[in-house]
Amino acid sequence: MNHHQSCNGIRTVASCIAVILCLSPASADWPSFRNGGNSRVSEPLPTQWSSSSGIAWQTETQGYGQSSPVIHSGLIFTTSVIGPMCETCLIECHELKSGELRWSYQHDSTHGHPSNYMNARAAPTPVVDERGVYAFFETGDFVAVDLHGQKLWARDESSATGKFDNSHGIGSSLAQNETHVFLNLEHGGPSFLLAIEKASGETTWSVDRPSSKSWSSPIVADVDGQQQVIVSSGGTVAGYDVASGEMLWMMEGIEGNSVPSPTVSGNYLVVGARLPEFAEDGAMQSNCCLDLSQISDGKPRVLWRADKAICEYASPVIVDGFAYFLSKANVLHCLNVVSGEVAYRKRLGSDCWATPIVSGNRLYFFCKNGRCHVVIAGPEHKTLATHSLWNSEDPPKPETYTETARDSSHEQDSSSSGGPGGGMAARMKAGDANGDGVLQGDEISERIRPMLSRVDTNGDGKLDASEIDAMAASFAERRKDSAATSRDPIVYGVAASDGHIIVRTGTRLFAIGS
Repeated sequence: MNHHQSCNGIRTVASCIAVILCLSPASADWPSFRNGGNSRVSEPLPTQWSSSSGIAWQTETQGYGQSSPVIHSGLIFTTSVIGPMCETCLIECHELKSGELRWSYQHDSTHGHPSNYMNARAAPTPVVDERGVYAFFETGDFVAVDLHGQKLWARDESSATGKFDNSHGIGSSLAQNETHVFLNLEHGGPSFLLAIEKASGETTWSVDRPSSKSWSSPIVADVDGQQQVIVSSGGTVAGYDVASGEMLWMMEGIEGNSVPSPTVSGNYLVVGARLPEFAEDGAMQSNCCLDLSQISDGKPRVLWRADKAICEYASPVIVDGFAYFLSKANVLHCLNVVSGEVAYRKRLGSDCWATPIVSGNRLYFFCKNGRCHVVIAGPEHKTLATHSLWNSEDPPKPETYTETARDSSHEQDSSSSGGPGGGMAARMKAGDANGDGVLQGDEISERIRPMLSRVDTNGDGKLDASEIDAMAASFAERRKDSAATSRDPIVYGVAASDGHIIVRTGTRLFAIGS
């Protein structure tokens, strides 16, 4: 760890952060992914429920979706897709208190996209304000409707980028301020950060982004009185002026930041990153804390870099002066947000794809299997309660949605081009421009270069066929159970408002509360 302040200074600043966090107002609504980036609500939330009590209502959605719910003025808005090729993009509006369907809006997809467990299905979370709901789909469709379900405008993002090139589809959620919606569209082709005017659907500015297969989502934050769009993705973290798109600062060398999104508290930015393929625990220090009030030569000051604290799907959260990271091994790491000192490491025991909700000094970790661990914030691990949304022996099955079968070629073993590892091997070998059977220099893709030292077993700086096949076999082994573990019900996203917690699975909404 890098420590930059005395112990007394750390305690003083940490105390100030705790006071600021307690006093900072949190919206009673939940209008965007992770409630704007901090996953916090101001009101107390329930702490007692089970599959047979404490559930106010549950209802099935008309399609399948992996986005989180958003909430405005007592209404819940969700996005889904319908059809084996996502032929229809769907926005639904439910009553928060009753679960009653208020309205639904359907939009014909511009491009087909296979609806199965290997692909994104309405993965980007929409945003909502008093004028409407703004929803982006991995089909390329960007749709805005008013709060009564009437279309305001629609546009096709793939018209500027071409067909999206991402192994599992597009998943980056939207961010917003009062006048604009911000979309970070990164894939294997031309990639952009866009500012789109809410009123007209027109692009105000667009800046190029690296071509990167990423699901990380941007946030909008006030830093020293200046509003910024902050993007952590593709190996960098950068801040852009919301009015012009001008890059204000950038930090490079952040490996693995393709899924977790950054979290801001005042001028502090906590960056979350995954453990890259074939990396060993402790081999990377991309999970870190930046002080955005101190920019030198276009780079923010690094307060600390974590040694073993990493993220997987859930983004980091900050509570009362501590930052929390949840790893792929389901280990919860609690670090002092100023010093980076580790307070504790504790295994939760279940996978979490959703970022936890913060209410007061409580963290709600909703696991993909419907279990929730309510943890008390602080330097010592304390679990207040553990609950389940459904009976694990008899989980709720989708009533109307039917999982489409993948093409049979995808079920082959890892030695063929169709399997989870074989596809990777075939794509890599296709990059052998001179046909010598070895990848070197520009023949090695940008995605593979960061992990080259870990898969180049003979250390010659090249990848031969045996090294590629070994890499693909390891990749396939890690994903051999992906089909069995990717069937609904799976908790994808959560939101909270007015004393209720809304949990979203692929095909169902649950409301926890009175």
